[in-house]
Amino acid sequence: MCVIRTLRMQVIRFNEMTSELASKEGEGDLSLEYWNEGHKRYFEREGTYSEEMELIFEEFELTEIL
Repeated sequence: MCVIRTLRMQVIRFNEMTSELASKEGEGDLSLEYWNEGHKRYFEREGTYSEEMELIFEEFELTEIL
């Protein structure tokens, strides 16, 4: 368990994801292309994918490990 502090939250559309935000997620090679491919596959499996779908992007920091 841990405690986090939210630094920023924003609502963006899938097709508005930026290279900067994709790299902050820290997955794969940190590229926007990798982010798009992986997240598109996930949302397609869930049956919710749309280029216009809204996503909540949260930036946070770890403040304490419990």
